[in-house]
Amino acid sequence: MEGHQALMGFPLTFWAMLGEDWLAVVNDSLTGGLLPISCRRAVLTLLPKKGDPREVKNWRPVALLCTDYKILSKALSNRLREVMGQIIHTDQSYCVPGRQIGDNISLIRDFLDVSRAIGLDAGLISIDQEKAFDRVEHQYLWHTLEAFGFSSGFIVMIEVIYGDIESVLKVNGGLSAPFKVCRGIRQGCFLSGMLYAIAIEPLLNSIRSRIEGVYLSRDIPPIRLSAYADDVVVLVKNQAEVDSLSLMVDRFRGISSAKVNWEKSCALQIGEWSGGIMALPGGLEWCKGGFKYLGVYLGDEG
Repeated sequence: MEGHQALMGFPLTFWAMLGEDWLAVVNDSLTGGLLPISCRRAVLTLLPKKGDPREVKNWRPVALLCTDYKILSKALSNRLREVMGQIIHTDQSYCVPGRQIGDNISLIRDFLDVSRAIGLDAGLISIDQEKAFDRVEHQYLWHTLEAFGFSSGFIVMIEVIYGDIESVLKVNGGLSAPFKVCRGIRQGCFLSGMLYAIAIEPLLNSIRSRIEGVYLSRDIPPIRLSAYADDVVVLVKNQAEVDSLSLMVDRFRGISSAKVNWEKSCALQIGEWSGGIMALPGGLEWCKGGFKYLGVYLGDEG
């Protein structure tokens, strides 16, 4: 964070000298529909995730972008941030001002405690999205922004900063030849988190409308899901809801290219389920006791 602030500090310090020219270049680029190559080309560096480091899928690419691009994306993100709380449901806390990751953890922890105390039968399915940010189709994203009511002028600006973009891969201190990037949200961009929260919201809205959820009390609404970016936990109580969830994620893949990795997903059984254990998609199996959500183990150790 300190390095990032230092990088942005130079243009801000000398903004009185640079600002007018910078604004002229950006406005000309937005009008012409294409940013300079320095803004369109990113250096990709890879950060290891969990799992076997010899597998490419276990590395997360982060885009290193030039300062001019970051200033533009910061200006647009400041506008977008103002409306995130109005368009994103309260059960998604990622990149929405006033919401925190701790809200998700507390919700699931409290649900487990209360449901076990009252003898509730339910299931929690934690869905793992494979390469979530990298699989977002750009045309799908533009249509989603339009469906949420964003102006054509704002959408065009987002389209321009994603227009004809390239990346070079940093490997062993050297850079690869540039290659075109035709889908995905650039991690390292100020807009990326909010754009992803918007991109996955249609799936979450579909789940809300088709999953009844679990009632803990007559005085509070049912709990259907908890989401932090692509970390989504869905609460189900019968086979029909499991089947419906499987169908929804398949349909969402068809329009957005999102893909659920069932091997890394998990499901937690709560209660005895005297009526029979629900069958899960993708070879997923129920576990008892607890599971890890957002890096925190929730539930019993047994």
